[in-house]
Amino acid sequence: MADIWKNLIIAIISFLLAFIGQYYYYQKQLEIKKFDIHEEFDPSFIAKPKFPNSTIEFKVDGDDKDKAGKLNVSLINYTSNSYKDIPVKIKVTPGNPNQFKVIAYSAVGEQEIADLVAEDKKMVFDGTSYNFSYLVETINREEKNDYAMQLRLLFEGSERPEIDVVAKGVGTRKYDASNSPYQKSATLKAAWISIGLFLLFIAVVFVATLLVIGPLISVATKKWDVRNNQKYASEIIEAIKTENLQPEMTDSELSEYVAKMLYRRKVIWWQQKTLLNKWTLGLIAPRPDEYLVGD
Repeated sequence: MADIWKNLIIAIISFLLAFIGQYYYYQKQLEIKKFDIHEEFDPSFIAKPKFPNSTIEFKVDGDDKDKAGKLNVSLINYTSNSYKDIPVKIKVTPGNPNQFKVIAYSAVGEQEIADLVAEDKKMVFDGTSYNFSYLVETINREEKNDYAMQLRLLFEGSERPEIDVVAKGVGTRKYDASNSPYQKSATLKAAWISIGLFLLFIAVVFVATLLVIGPLISVATKKWDVRNNQKYASEIIEAIKTENLQPEMTDSELSEYVAKMLYRRKVIWWQQKTLLNKWTLGLIAPRPDEYLVGD
């Protein structure tokens, strides 16, 4: 019984230590200095409706347009730090520059505050890419999915461009909802619940085995135990006779002598057991005839 509890405690401690190690690794992962970059692309964000008997105009800066797409590039801070006055460069590179044109753009900071983002250099098209340059006053750490900065473009075209974002002193990575500390916390909470349920299941199985299956096995194997006890008694009798340790005893007397000795030993063993131990053994107390060999 002591070995069973010892092994169970060791297993539980090992499981908890492994989980603590995983949690420490999770905390270290949050310290990686990388912003998440989320892209939202809609090539048909605005389209001029057509009515036979009406004239509808859609203009951008005085120019007529049939439709315009929308591209939002969001910078999300899932790291463990907040940042001040971070230069951010964004490059938008269409596959075919002749079929993609930025017609309007703007940038805002967290909570739609435009003053947090200063354009330190006007947009430049170098013939291949559209280059944007900003100084972001505050990039606070986020728990969920709120952006710290967002560049918004209206464009003509249908092909999704390639986006490159460079934040000075901080790396970037593609947005993934699982990167969110909120999501990680939810996952961690679910993991704790799963571990708790698993340990509870082990405890229930252990108790059920101990209190139900154990006694049933003891009852079912009682005859087998008696045969083993009698075989053990026979081996002792044979050893006594071989060594001529009790020459004055007949076989019947020797059998009774060995049976009483082993029975007394078993009684002492039984009396030292707790009530729980006795229950797991089916409450089957030792009997003198369990060790009796002969007629």
